[in-house]
Parts: sequence; C-alpha cells; structure tokens
Amino acid sequence: MFREWLDEAKQYGAHSSLMNLATATKNGKVSNRTVVVRDITATGNLVFTAQVKSNKMKDIMENPQVAATFLLLYIKDGKNIGKQIRFVGMAEKLPMERCKIYYEKEKLSAKIRSWICQNSGPVDWNQLKFEHDHLLKEVIEDKKALEMPDTLVAYKIVPSEIDFYFSSGNQIADRILFKKGSNAEWKYERLRA
Repeated sequence: MFREWLDEAKQYGAHSSLMNLATATKNGKVSNRTVVVRDITATGNLVFTAQVKSNKMKDIMENPQVAATFLLLYIKDGKNIGKQIRFVGMAEKLPMERCKIYYEKEKLSAKIRSWICQNSGPVDWNQLKFEHDHLLKEVIEDKKALEMPDTLVAYKIVPSEIDFYFSSGNQIADRILFKKGSNAEWKYERLRA
C-alpha cells in the first residue's frame, strides 16, 4: 500500500521522496527535520543519509527510536487528496559500502554539500559560498573526483508501526494502523481519524 500511495502521489506532482524525520535525545528532547529518502528496501525499510556530527545523528546515537512521516498533498480528478504515512521504528546504521552506493547516485550539488556541510555548527555564509564555488570549480575545470567523505553515513528505519491516513474533500478520513507483532507478522486495525 505504501508504494502505491507514493507512486500515485508522484504521478500527480507531489514530492514523494521527502519525509519528516523525528528523533529524540535520551532525555526526551525532540527534534524533527525533512530528509530525502534514498531508498525503500524490499522489506519496507526507509534509507536516509546524514553527516556523522549532525544533530540527528547525535540523537540517534543516544536513542535509536525514530518516527518518520510522509505528507502527500495533490489534486486527483478535481478533488484535493491528503495522505499521511507515519513510520515508527528503530534506526540502524548501514555498512559504508551501502552508503557509497547511495552517494554515487547523488547529483553533483549534493556531493559538494556532503563535503562543505559536515555538521550543524554555525557558519559564515560568505566562507561557505567560497568553499562551494572553489570545490565546484575543481570538479568542473580540474576534473577532481569527489569521493564520499568519511563523515557521511547511511541509516535505515526498521518500522514496528506504519500508520496510513487518507482524506478527500468533505468525506470521513480513513486511517489504518499496522503493527508488527513479536512473531514479525503485521496486524492492522482501523482507527478514528
């Protein structure tokens, strides 16, 4: 159902590769941000990449429990469609070889960003712009190869819950919650929306 929802949303112009990722410290301080989904595995895990020193990685190192939400808004057959898919689960680090595969598929702008934005610390905009332009020049004019920086990591979210919410116009919203049991089987129930 998840892939069907993403495919339909993409067909009607919605951004289906972005998710809001929520993390929390061990003390419960919550943060969220939008990240690009690099892959959806055959088993339904969501893959994203990040910088080792970023706030999200600090949170995940302390507390690997995360939540991720896709918000899909589009118009289909003249009707406003709203779909939300929420994943709750554990973030698990992937091997560097897998991270390299995702890095190699990146656009040049994303590769440069991986090199110049290696943490969430303060920055002088002019200095950052200079670093960007200098690296871009080296790549284009000098044919410099941008190997993956060792500060880039890939994680997968292994969901234990997936919550599907659908609304259209003035209809009653439909919500289905899937939960993975101890035997790894998924069970579902409808919820009031």
